[in-house]
Amino acid sequence: MIDKSNRSRAKNSKKTLKRLLSYFKGYRLKVAIVIFAAIFSAFANVFGTYYLSIVIDTAVAFDNYVDLIYDILLLASIYLLGAASTLFYTRYNIFISQQIIKKIRSDMFKHMQDLPMKYFDNKTHGEIMSYYTNDIDTLNECLNNSIVNIFNSLCMIIGTMVFLLVINIYLALIVYVFVILMLIYMVVNSKICKKYYDKNQYCLAKINSFIEEHIKGIKEEKIFNHQEENLTQFNVHNKNLKEASEKAIYHTQLNTPFIVSLSYLNFAISAVVGVFFAINSLISFGMFSSYLVYVRQSAQPFNLFISHINSILSAFAGCERIFEFLDLEKGEDKGNVTLVNVNVYKNHIFLSNKYTGHFAWMIPQKNSNKAYKLVLLKGDIRFNNVTFGYNDKKVILNDISLYAKPGQKIAFVGSTGAGKTTIINLITRFYEIQSGEILYDGINIKDISKSSLRRSISMVLQDTHLFNDTILNNVRFSRLKASDEDVIAAIKLVRADRFIEKLKDGYNTILYDDGTNLSQGQRQLLSIARAAVSQKPVLVLDEATSNVDTRTEKLIEKGMDILMENRTVLVIAHRLSTIENAKAILVLKKGKIIERGNKDELLKKKGFYYNLYNKKIELS
Repeated sequence: MIDKSNRSRAKNSKKTLKRLLSYFKGYRLKVAIVIFAAIFSAFANVFGTYYLSIVIDTAVAFDNYVDLIYDILLLASIYLLGAASTLFYTRYNIFISQQIIKKIRSDMFKHMQDLPMKYFDNKTHGEIMSYYTNDIDTLNECLNNSIVNIFNSLCMIIGTMVFLLVINIYLALIVYVFVILMLIYMVVNSKICKKYYDKNQYCLAKINSFIEEHIKGIKEEKIFNHQEENLTQFNVHNKNLKEASEKAIYHTQLNTPFIVSLSYLNFAISAVVGVFFAINSLISFGMFSSYLVYVRQSAQPFNLFISHINSILSAFAGCERIFEFLDLEKGEDKGNVTLVNVNVYKNHIFLSNKYTGHFAWMIPQKNSNKAYKLVLLKGDIRFNNVTFGYNDKKVILNDISLYAKPGQKIAFVGSTGAGKTTIINLITRFYEIQSGEILYDGINIKDISKSSLRRSISMVLQDTHLFNDTILNNVRFSRLKASDEDVIAAIKLVRADRFIEKLKDGYNTILYDDGTNLSQGQRQLLSIARAAVSQKPVLVLDEATSNVDTRTEKLIEKGMDILMENRTVLVIAHRLSTIENAKAILVLKKGKIIERGNKDELLKKKGFYYNLYNKKIELS
């Protein structure tokens, strides 16, 4: 069943077409050249058929060799020019089409980067990838081949109709009747096909999403013997896609026998009537021959349309999905405070065009003679009465207030769902709070541009993502201009050099499929090294050593201590041993802070943390 969004897209076909045409604005001259070449190609074919009557009549008269040879050469020249024009506009159209596809794909990727995290929470990777694969591919095929060929065919049908009138108005009327019948059928059947191609694209996205998800989870599927259940679910998606494709292709294929039957009937009637006109000298033999060719040509555009209808309808359905994706609301970012490189000399701050290791917030000044104010980046984080929920029905954080002063290590402890990771997500503005405020160096983070805000924070997450690149470039990802020496120093800082130097290609080892050629612990070490090379004043460790064994954890403790020096550090950890030296430990329960203090203070209270420390209770 097609959902409401699909039905609404069907109603906005004109809007979709208009928007697609807007991508051609920068190519108007090139498009005009292609259109002119297509028109000329169609004219050459149509006029060539008309001139054929002159050649035949000259040959029938057979009284002048020179005229006959001249007419044959002129006819050949007309067809050759038409063929050259076809070759030209086909090649030039591909160039334009690829530019358009490149622009659309770039717009999609740029827009995707601005979408809020909640969109990705509700969409599978397969569904998103479907926009870049299925929908773009169908549009690409259509722009490369179908559109310009349909336009050329339209010019041919118009030219054919005109020259038919030149030959004989009564014979032309016979063809007109059949052309009108073909047009009516094509319009009605196209609407039916469009509906099923919309559903086909929707089902295709669903099955791709399902396959992509289960390829990633193939180990879990085998471990828990989930093959039969997954196959059952796959068969449902496969059946839906089969039924949608079946109906779309069936209605498309109906065009061929219908149009062919009408064209044969048209030819038969036209031939009989045309013979009558020729016998009674109402038209010449040459004109009669051209007339029959025009009759056959009148059906050719419809046959060509049939061959491209699949591509056109699929592309239009895909185009609607693409524009629907591009119309998704971007994440809110009205911040005008930016992060800049600065030099600090005798308590004075100066702007710098180069990386200095020192940063400041550039705050625009409205009611002042100064254009901006520089505030040194320190890493002071404060939550004031913050309330947040991922949706309106469930509140995750309830009136939270906390602070982390520059250079302090603050730890968060609590059961799963208590809101620890949510606090981190709010600091980086992955989500927007419902009420309260979050201050960063005294500035409301809503006033800071997201890119600048995130440039000031380094994160080590529990789930490490590594790219298909060398170890060096993966660690350098947090600061792309870092030298190899800086990257290697960061790697050695966290003791990751021990396993890297044992690899065949060392630091130039290529990582595959999210680093599956390394162990989980080794991947985590690279993630920590990535944070070390970034040299940012705020460091977030979300279960940073959860995938590292206790022996390795001991090895990197000193490196981590160096990494955390003079930085504001926010730590989420299940292992209490990793946060014993924290300046403050915040204990969360059901979205509220129930205890705050250092290790000794919390143990004296003999509350939740005391029981947790003595293993009287466990984190779930």
